Amino acid sequence: MPALSEDMFDRLAAFALQLVAGPDGLLREKFADPPRPEDKPGKMNAFDPVTAADRAAEALMRDMIAEAWPGHAVRGEELADAPAAGDFTWLIDPIDGTRAFLCGLPTWTVLAAVLHQGRPVIGACRQPLLGTSWLGTPAGAWRIGPDGARAALRTRATGRLQDAFIGTTLPQLYDTPPRRRVLAALRGGARQMLYDADAYFYCLLAEGRMDAVCDTQLAAHDIAALIPIINGAGGVVRDWRGRPDPLGGDVLAAANPALMDQLLAAIES
Repeated sequence: MPALSEDMFDRLAAFALQLVAGPDGLLREKFADPPRPEDKPGKMNAFDPVTAADRAAEALMRDMIAEAWPGHAVRGEELADAPAAGDFTWLIDPIDGTRAFLCGLPTWTVLAAVLHQGRPVIGACRQPLLGTSWLGTPAGAWRIGPDGARAALRTRATGRLQDAFIGTTLPQLYDTPPRRRVLAALRGGARQMLYDADAYFYCLLAEGRMDAVCDTQLAAHDIAALIPIINGAGGVVRDWRGRPDPLGGDVLAAANPALMDQLLAAIES
């Protein structure tokens, strides 16, 4: 893979932060008066909503990308792919956590990843109500507050499963016997399990406030932006078989390699 210049990384990272902040006003307005949701088909045993706010925010983000990076491909959650012939793809999720958005919970986020030749190299996440963003690049990861101040992120050193605080998705998404065994293993081994904060859990992991996240049935747009953030903060992301940086499916993220080893051992036993 050809190396990207430091200048290119800086330009892409700066734009990624602008991109996830782009729909702030729209989403704050819709959050105060949420539109009626539709239930998307596909996920068993769980309400998977989409709203006019999701679609409007994604359309805005796509327009921003088309203007700033006209040769780049775009893939999103709600609208049709915009293919291109180059090496760069933007993978966006205008509202990650639409259930939380509809219920008035401030744990939904806006996600954007830059893929270079299929690999996520830059990730940005934003919570518009907090005015806070998270950024991950090969150079590191940062939390950017409402005043623009940056703080470097570092994951915790927790090395034992029994000491770990673990976030995960809705329990009903563990909808097969193998998935239920994974959830039971984590519940039985962790110090505390927390549920259904979507991408926000990964940001807390990168900040050193949690120790691990386990998810199932993810799409690429759910996880791509979070991989550079976790990796840049010193954590690791694997699938349930231990393969690195999965773009969807069954995913584990851990604060450090030692804890990841314990997580994988627990779910494989």
